[in-house]
Amino acid sequence: MPELTRPYLPIRAGAALPRLRLFCFPHAGGAASAYRRWLRDVPDGVEILPVQLPGRENRLAETPHTDLATLVDELADALAAHLCVPYALVGNSLGALVATELARELARRDAPAPAHLVVAAAPPDVRRDLAPVAGLPDAALIAAIHDRHGGIPVDLAADPAFAQFIVTPLRADMTLVESCRPAAAPVLGCPLTAFVGDRDTTVDLADLQGWRAVSTGAFVAHELTGDHFALLHHRDRVLAAVSTTRG
Repeated sequence: MPELTRPYLPIRAGAALPRLRLFCFPHAGGAASAYRRWLRDVPDGVEILPVQLPGRENRLAETPHTDLATLVDELADALAAHLCVPYALVGNSLGALVATELARELARRDAPAPAHLVVAAAPPDVRRDLAPVAGLPDAALIAAIHDRHGGIPVDLAADPAFAQFIVTPLRADMTLVESCRPAAAPVLGCPLTAFVGDRDTTVDLADLQGWRAVSTGAFVAHELTGDHFALLHHRDRVLAAVSTTRG
C-alpha cells in the first residue's frame, strides 16, 4: 500500500479482489472504528475500508484538518490507487459532506467516478441555522454536540481523560464544517442514496430531498430505525442500496 494511502486506510475487511469497494467516512469527532460493526461477515465480492482522518486513533499525533478543500485534496491523492474497481463513497453526518466533496474533486480530476454515493444524517448544504460551537471551551463543546446529536455517553463526556482524547478532532471537524462556504461544484452522475434515522433530532426525511440536485443519477431517500448515528447500525441496508452497482 502506498505510504500516502496507509494512514487513511488502517483497516479493511472483505474480498481481496473485490467487485465493489466501500470507502466509509465517519461523523464529526469520529474515527474509522465507528464502522467496526461493518467489518464482520462481509459479503462475497465486497471490501469495506473505513477511512481514518488525521488526529484520531492511529493518527492521534497528527494535526486534524480544519479546511475541507485541503482535506479532500489529500484524500483524492491518497485513495487514487484504489479506484481501479467499482467503488462507493459512504458518509455519515460530517462524513456525508466529506464523501460528497471528494466525489466532486475526483470529477474535477477526471478520476474514476464512484459507482454510488451514500449519505446519511445530513442535508446537502451546511446548516447555517445552528449555533456555531467550534469556538466553545472544551467541556461546552462536548456538551453542545451531545445535546445536538447524542452519541457521547454522559459518563464519558464528564471524564477529563476522554474529553482530552476527543476534543481536538471534534473541534477541528466543527471548524471545518462551520467555515465551509458554498462554491461552484460539478454535478455528479452516480446514483445517490440518502438515509436518516427516524429519531434524528436535527435532520429529517424532508431535509434529504435537496440531495436530488447533487447528482443526475437515480436518487432515493430512506428512513432507518435509530438516531443521528443510525447508519452505523444498518450496514446491510447500505449494501442493499448499492447492490445494483456490484459487478
